Amino acid sequence: MIDKSRSRPVKFVVGVILFAYLSYFISDGAVGIDLLDVALTSLVQVSNSGIWVAFYKVIAWLASPGMDVLWIIILAFLMYGFKYKIQAFWSLAYMVGAMVLGFITKHVVGRARPIGHLAQDTGYSYPSGHVLGTFVLVSVIVMLVVPELPSYRMAMIVKWVSVVWLILVIFSRIYLNAHYPTDTLGAVLLAWTWSQIMQWLYVFGAPGLLKWPLFYRSYL
Repeated sequence: MIDKSRSRPVKFVVGVILFAYLSYFISDGAVGIDLLDVALTSLVQVSNSGIWVAFYKVIAWLASPGMDVLWIIILAFLMYGFKYKIQAFWSLAYMVGAMVLGFITKHVVGRARPIGHLAQDTGYSYPSGHVLGTFVLVSVIVMLVVPELPSYRMAMIVKWVSVVWLILVIFSRIYLNAHYPTDTLGAVLLAWTWSQIMQWLYVFGAPGLLKWPLFYRSYL
């Protein structure tokens, strides 16, 4: 289901470099990062309507890290039941690894939340846990679920609805002052880079797992 891509090492290196540079500039308090965050935030917060606040609060709740873990567990349970056993455990490992990397990065960089953030948004700001978890969930759907759908039309609908959902989650974190725009960018870069590692592990490790009783008769 995940092919051997020759460009994967290049993608990984690019992801590491971009994420490392962004993390360094944020931790160093670079003025350019602050100006970029202000400009992007002003574009997202064009309206302070109560309807938008309520709308984005619902999205933020559905895409919270805890909910992302719940969604991936449900998805993994369904995949395991349909004989995609290796994919199910791979998806869980993908999410857990991303959350651990996000936790470590938050405490290494130690960026404070934006002024005016909601009381329930605690902890460090960079990278966004909501966006990190949602990216993992969406990428699992796009990589593993979409190719197995019975029709091209259905596959495209599920794919683009998933992508739009990720964009809405990004907007919600900025609109509610829970994160700076670069926090969401950092989450995307971290998740995307981690995805390259996990895809490599799948390609080289999945065939060997077929010998394990837990993955007996699993699809690849």
